[in-house]
Amino acid sequence: MKEKHEKGFTLVELMVTVAIVGIIASLAVPSFSKMIERNRLKEAIESLKSDLMFTRTESIKRSANINVSTKINGSSWCYGIDTDNTNANTACDCATVGSCLVKTVDGSQFVGTTLTAGENITFFFRRGSASNTNAILSTSNYSVKVIVSDIGRVRVCSPDSSKAMVGYDAC
Repeated sequence: MKEKHEKGFTLVELMVTVAIVGIIASLAVPSFSKMIERNRLKEAIESLKSDLMFTRTESIKRSANINVSTKINGSSWCYGIDTDNTNANTACDCATVGSCLVKTVDGSQFVGTTLTAGENITFFFRRGSASNTNAILSTSNYSVKVIVSDIGRVRVCSPDSSKAMVGYDAC
Protein backbone atom coordinates (compact mmCIF):
# COMPACT_ATOMS: atom_id res chain seq x y z
CA MET A 1 0.00 0.00 0.00
CA LYS A 2 0.98 3.55 -0.63
CA GLU A 3 1.73 5.82 2.29
CA LYS A 4 -0.21 9.03 2.42
CA HIS A 5 2.06 12.11 2.64
CA GLU A 6 0.62 15.10 4.42
CA LYS A 7 1.50 18.60 3.21
CA GLY A 8 2.22 21.41 5.66
CA PHE A 9 4.31 22.14 8.73
CA THR A 10 4.57 20.24 11.94
CA LEU A 11 4.13 22.05 15.22
CA VAL A 12 7.83 21.67 16.02
CA GLU A 13 8.89 23.21 12.71
CA LEU A 14 6.53 26.13 13.25
CA MET A 15 7.80 26.73 16.82
CA VAL A 16 11.44 26.71 15.66
CA THR A 17 10.64 29.22 12.90
CA VAL A 18 8.82 31.55 15.30
CA ALA A 19 11.73 31.35 17.76
CA ILE A 20 14.27 32.25 15.06
CA VAL A 21 12.15 35.19 13.87
CA GLY A 22 11.85 36.38 17.49
CA ILE A 23 15.61 36.27 18.02
CA ILE A 24 16.29 38.21 14.81
CA ALA A 25 13.63 40.80 15.70
CA SER A 26 15.09 41.31 19.19
CA LEU A 27 18.47 42.04 17.61
CA ALA A 28 16.95 44.59 15.20
CA VAL A 29 14.90 46.59 17.75
CA PRO A 30 17.80 48.64 19.21
CA SER A 31 18.85 49.85 15.76
CA PHE A 32 15.25 50.85 15.04
CA SER A 33 15.11 52.93 18.23
CA LYS A 34 18.26 54.84 17.20
CA MET A 35 16.79 55.37 13.74
CA ILE A 36 13.55 56.73 15.23
CA GLU A 37 15.57 59.04 17.51
CA ARG A 38 17.58 60.36 14.53
CA ASN A 39 14.42 60.89 12.49
CA ARG A 40 12.70 62.83 15.30
CA LEU A 41 15.72 65.09 15.72
CA LYS A 42 16.03 65.59 11.98
CA GLU A 43 12.34 66.50 11.77
CA ALA A 44 12.73 69.05 14.57
CA ILE A 45 15.88 70.61 13.13
CA GLU A 46 14.51 70.84 9.59
CA SER A 47 11.29 72.37 10.96
CA LEU A 48 13.24 75.03 12.86
CA LYS A 49 15.50 75.73 9.88
CA SER A 50 12.61 76.11 7.46
CA ASP A 51 10.70 78.32 9.93
CA LEU A 52 13.74 80.59 10.27
CA MET A 53 14.09 80.86 6.50
CA PHE A 54 10.33 81.54 6.26
CA THR A 55 10.66 84.26 8.90
CA ARG A 56 13.40 85.98 6.93
CA THR A 57 11.37 86.07 3.73
CA GLU A 58 8.24 87.07 5.64
CA SER A 59 10.03 90.05 7.19
CA ILE A 60 11.08 91.25 3.74
CA LYS A 61 7.61 90.65 2.31
CA ARG A 62 5.82 92.48 5.14
CA SER A 63 8.42 95.27 5.35
CA ALA A 64 8.50 94.72 9.10
CA ASN A 65 10.95 93.23 11.55
CA ILE A 66 9.90 89.79 12.76
CA ASN A 67 11.02 88.07 15.97
CA VAL A 68 11.47 84.40 16.73
CA SER A 69 11.19 83.91 20.48
CA THR A 70 11.85 80.71 22.38
CA LYS A 71 10.56 79.51 25.71
CA ILE A 72 12.31 76.65 27.48
CA ASN A 73 10.89 75.10 30.62
CA GLY A 74 12.93 72.06 31.55
CA SER A 75 12.42 69.43 28.86
CA SER A 76 9.43 71.22 27.31
CA TRP A 77 10.08 73.98 24.80
CA CYS A 78 8.42 76.01 22.09
CA TYR A 79 9.14 78.87 19.73
CA GLY A 80 6.91 81.54 18.31
CA ILE A 81 7.12 83.88 15.33
CA ASP A 82 5.64 87.35 15.65
CA THR A 83 6.01 90.85 14.25
CA ASP A 84 8.39 93.13 16.13
CA ASN A 85 6.59 94.44 19.20
CA THR A 86 8.00 97.18 21.38
CA ASN A 87 5.19 96.70 23.90
CA ALA A 88 6.35 94.03 26.36
CA ASN A 89 2.76 93.32 27.45
CA THR A 90 1.86 91.97 24.02
CA ALA A 91 5.12 90.13 23.32
CA CYS A 92 4.92 86.72 21.72
CA ASP A 93 4.76 83.95 24.31
CA CYS A 94 4.62 80.63 22.48
CA ALA A 95 3.25 78.93 25.60
CA THR A 96 0.14 81.14 25.44
CA VAL A 97 -2.31 80.20 22.69
CA GLY A 98 -2.83 82.96 20.14
CA SER A 99 -0.15 85.36 21.41
CA CYS A 100 2.14 84.83 18.40
CA LEU A 101 0.55 86.29 15.29
CA VAL A 102 2.55 84.45 12.62
CA LYS A 103 3.26 80.93 13.94
CA THR A 104 3.77 78.85 17.07
CA VAL A 105 5.57 75.50 17.27
CA ASP A 106 5.34 73.28 20.34
CA GLY A 107 8.33 71.05 21.05
CA SER A 108 6.11 68.27 22.41
CA GLN A 109 5.49 67.13 18.84
CA PHE A 110 9.19 66.20 18.65
CA VAL A 111 9.31 63.62 21.46
CA GLY A 112 12.68 63.24 23.17
CA THR A 113 14.25 66.41 21.77
CA THR A 114 15.51 69.31 23.85
CA LEU A 115 16.20 72.87 22.74
CA THR A 116 19.03 75.05 23.99
CA ALA A 117 18.66 78.49 22.46
CA GLY A 118 20.54 81.72 22.67
CA GLU A 119 18.72 85.00 22.63
CA ASN A 120 15.61 85.64 20.57
CA ILE A 121 16.25 86.17 16.87
CA THR A 122 15.08 89.29 15.05
CA PHE A 123 14.99 89.38 11.26
CA PHE A 124 15.23 92.91 9.86
CA PHE A 125 13.25 93.69 6.73
CA ARG A 126 15.67 96.10 5.01
CA ARG A 127 18.15 93.48 3.82
CA GLY A 128 16.90 90.31 5.43
CA SER A 129 19.67 90.55 8.00
CA ALA A 130 19.27 89.08 11.47
CA SER A 131 20.56 89.29 14.99
CA ASN A 132 23.39 86.76 15.07
CA THR A 133 22.45 83.77 17.26
CA ASN A 134 22.12 79.99 17.34
CA ALA A 135 20.09 77.15 18.82
CA ILE A 136 20.99 73.55 19.60
CA LEU A 137 18.50 70.72 19.31
CA SER A 138 19.56 67.44 20.86
CA THR A 139 18.48 64.01 22.01
CA SER A 140 20.29 61.65 24.35
CA ASN A 141 22.60 60.43 21.56
CA TYR A 142 22.67 63.20 18.93
CA SER A 143 23.08 66.97 18.76
CA VAL A 144 22.58 69.46 15.91
CA LYS A 145 23.07 73.23 15.84
CA VAL A 146 21.20 75.87 13.82
CA ILE A 147 23.22 79.02 13.20
CA VAL A 148 21.73 82.30 12.01
CA SER A 149 24.41 84.65 10.73
CA ASP A 150 24.17 88.43 10.89
CA ILE A 151 23.34 88.53 7.18
CA GLY A 152 20.33 86.25 7.76
CA ARG A 153 21.81 83.01 6.44
CA VAL A 154 20.53 79.90 8.21
CA ARG A 155 22.72 76.81 8.32
CA VAL A 156 22.78 73.53 10.22
CA CYS A 157 25.85 71.72 11.54
CA SER A 158 26.95 69.16 14.15
CA PRO A 159 28.61 70.90 17.13
CA ASP A 160 29.91 67.79 18.88
CA SER A 161 31.73 65.02 17.03
CA SER A 162 30.70 62.43 19.63
CA LYS A 163 27.01 63.24 19.06
CA ALA A 164 27.26 64.04 15.35
CA MET A 165 24.45 63.15 12.99
CA VAL A 166 25.07 61.86 9.49
CA GLY A 167 24.29 64.45 6.84
CA TYR A 168 25.39 67.54 8.77
CA ASP A 169 28.92 68.95 8.57
CA ALA A 170 30.91 69.78 11.69
CA CYS A 171 30.60 73.33 13.00
